[in-house]
Amino acid sequence: MHDLMQKHISDWRSQLKKGTLELAVLALLKQRSRYGLELLELLNGAGLDVREGSIYPILTRLRTEKKVTSQWVDDGKGHAHKYYMLTPFGTETLAAMRVAWAEYNTAFAQLIGDSRG
Repeated sequence: MHDLMQKHISDWRSQLKKGTLELAVLALLKQRSRYGLELLELLNGAGLDVREGSIYPILTRLRTEKKVTSQWVDDGKGHAHKYYMLTPFGTETLAAMRVAWAEYNTAFAQLIGDSRG
């Protein structure tokens, strides 16, 4: 692939990630409370290529926006971890984001042609 094209696609992927990372984090926290590095490992395990320097500002913003809360937990096996969990507002936000995502995904699939079928 041409260098300019690779840069363009890389920049575009970065913008996609920025726009969807909150949804991914909230969805993971809906399953159960998690600490930052655990979230990072799950996101990267899904192929999202998130850097450690990106996850904590998102978690801080989500806490400021009252979508998540956090608490330090020491399990006695090492150092304490700050666990994040959804608030009721975070749960409502996630539900609304899932609806918006489904609508957007359907519309976009119609525009570009759904490659699954």
